[in-house]
Formats: sequence, structure tokens, C-alpha cells
Amino acid sequence: MRVEDNNNCFACGKDNPIGLRLDIQTVELEHGENLLVRTECTPPSHFQGWAGIIHGGVLSTLLDEVITYVAIAHFGGPAVTAQLDIRLKQPAPVGSKLLVTGRLIKRSRRLVQAVAQIKLEDDTIVAEATGKCLKAEGAL
Repeated sequence: MRVEDNNNCFACGKDNPIGLRLDIQTVELEHGENLLVRTECTPPSHFQGWAGIIHGGVLSTLLDEVITYVAIAHFGGPAVTAQLDIRLKQPAPVGSKLLVTGRLIKRSRRLVQAVAQIKLEDDTIVAEATGKCLKAEGAL
């Protein structure tokens, strides 16, 4: 699969006026072998589902994005989600700052498996996911 980045991604695209515009950081923890991907965001009220609660689809998007960025860091280029398993554990109130992290579990030449987690500032776990991403063709 060939992909193109036009900076309009709903999650990380800086040119998307209605997106999340995530600033995603990759941190090497141990000599480049153990990567941690992280981002923070406070989704506005127009991303709610039930009154005052951030929509589960938005939480799923956050988990998907950090898992994909783990794969991007590993491959040094684009990746696409092949599988995503999500567990929503607690509601996230609108206006809450969300801390989202992802890390590598397993890798091969064309496939990365990673885990991700969303926490509130008080360390309450909101959601967790495991996912698999495939290497894609294209440029970042």
C-alpha cells in the first residue's frame, strides 16, 4: 500500500482545522531498542459523545495514532493499522487533559505490534489498546 502525508490527518494533521492536531513525541528509552511514543491533548466539547464525556471513537483514534507512530518510528517511514483491539475502562470528561502513550511489544521486517494507554492527569486509566501495523510505501 502506498500512502501520502498531506498534513490533513484528523489526529495529527496541523492543517486540519477540525482535527486533534496532536504533537506526538518519540522517546528512546534504552539505546534505541525501546521506544516510547507520547502525546497530550484536551479534546474540546465538540468531540463529546454523551453529555460531558469524550466520545469513545475519539479515544480510539488517540490509541490508534500512538500505536501507528510506534510503527513509524520503527520503520523510519509510513505505517498503517492492520488490527486494533481497544478496551474502554473509564469515561473521560470533556475538558480533561489526556496523556497518551504507546510502546513496542514485538517487531518484524513488515509488522509491528504495540500497546497504548490513555490516562487522566491523576493517573486514572481511561482506555488501553493493542495493535498491529504494517509497513507502507510512501514518504512522511
